[in-house]
Amino acid sequence: MNTIPMTPTTGKPALSVVNGFIRTEKPTVNGWETPESLIVGTESAKYPLHALPGIVGQAVREVVEIVKCPPALAANSALSVLSVAAQGLANVHPLRSLKPSPLSLYLLSIGESGERKTTADNFFSDVLDTWAHQKQQERETDLIKGRAALAAWESEITGIKQAITQAGRKGENTRELQERLELAEATKPKPVHTPDMVFEDSTPESIAYDLAHKWPSAGILSGEAGVVFGGHGMKADNITRNVATLNKLWEGGSLSIKRRGVDGSFNVRNVRLSMGLAVQPSVIRDFYETNGEIARGSGFAARFLLAWPASTQGNRFLSLEEATRNHPKNSLNLFYAKLHEVLERQYQNAQHGALENIPTLQFSHDALEIWLEYFNSVEAELRAGGDMEYYRDIASKSADNAARLAGLFHVFNGADVLDTITGATMEAATTLASWHLYESRRFFGEIAVPTDLSNAIKLDDWLISYCRQNHTDTITRRDIQRLAPNKVRNGNDLDKALGELEDANRIRLTIEGRKHIIDVNPALLRG
Repeated sequence: MNTIPMTPTTGKPALSVVNGFIRTEKPTVNGWETPESLIVGTESAKYPLHALPGIVGQAVREVVEIVKCPPALAANSALSVLSVAAQGLANVHPLRSLKPSPLSLYLLSIGESGERKTTADNFFSDVLDTWAHQKQQERETDLIKGRAALAAWESEITGIKQAITQAGRKGENTRELQERLELAEATKPKPVHTPDMVFEDSTPESIAYDLAHKWPSAGILSGEAGVVFGGHGMKADNITRNVATLNKLWEGGSLSIKRRGVDGSFNVRNVRLSMGLAVQPSVIRDFYETNGEIARGSGFAARFLLAWPASTQGNRFLSLEEATRNHPKNSLNLFYAKLHEVLERQYQNAQHGALENIPTLQFSHDALEIWLEYFNSVEAELRAGGDMEYYRDIASKSADNAARLAGLFHVFNGADVLDTITGATMEAATTLASWHLYESRRFFGEIAVPTDLSNAIKLDDWLISYCRQNHTDTITRRDIQRLAPNKVRNGNDLDKALGELEDANRIRLTIEGRKHIIDVNPALLRG
């Protein structure tokens, strides 16, 4: 493949090499050997910051300089905000035989607490809230008039219905009242729409309702990702329906929501949704262990541009000059100005409550050739022995995401919607899409591990969290059986998990009388 960076593996999935540890002499600190990773797999490739074009790339580099977070996390923050703002401007159409795709993106960043993902998010997403609030203030008078007109209309409807009921009881003719009701129903005041663009913790159904009734373009931007990977919305009785809803919204498709209650059933058409989520590895691992068949079988997992970068914690040192400098944020200010311009263009398209008749971006000849090369190179890796042989579902949406990225870069960096997407823009988009594709391959290869190793990973996460919270590096086996996750409390499963951790120099097992004591390697508890 020409545009996809090759991993340092032999092309086989990471799960095929999770079968033990290569033993070498390890340095010791305080009598402890260096702890080994429980997963033997590939490291995250360096994020291709050079591929982020123009204003977007400059702003991301500036945030990385200020925040010192992994570049992929800052880039995902910027792209999620860019997607929310620009998805209401245009569609993109790589294949004439298929319907156009929205410019919406689903982005997922995986990292431990403390990676400063939220800080990076705030540099980009605050503009959305500020702009939406400004629009709501500008239209406050119209909103008040709209609410009053709707209340008067509802009172009129109620009065006519009551009159029909009373006339019916008396045996009187209700034809004239019915005609009045028909006329009143036809003159329902049109709602006043103002932007409400960011969701943090809502169910997919409530998001669909708000898109249909409030503002047709929004984003789920969450540092906890509970709306998607946890909480009531993803319990066994809800997950299939909610994943289907989110899949349909990614496609820009229509939905028909059937429900009872005050608001009743409703239809969702001509709306757009993007997502920018962050989640800790243990949370996403639990989600896919429980719901992986549904998430992958439905294509939900394939829709995400996933980033799981190496941590920068422990290397984010500050100089005196950095600590006392008031960063001018020149690139960020350019990003903010452009984002405001894009939002104003979205406002013109969406102010009547739906994104109807928005233009479709077309590819130049060079861009189409580059996109086709990427599409075909991914397809070639699906064959037996290819890089994506075991990840065909994950690879299925990569070319579509590349087209969406190209469309976003096109409109955000100043091109007109009537101009064709250039080859350079498409080259940047396919470079990024390929990086995310291999991140997904690495992630799904490393969570698809044998049960015994999966239990060891869960116990390891829990032990580190427990020790940090309780300011200790020691715990008894009895306390593990009492407090640890249910799946690793049982004797046989616990023994195997502890054995894995001891083999990896992550713990030591000692016995004092009848007490079994587990010491955690201090190197794991730093930071």
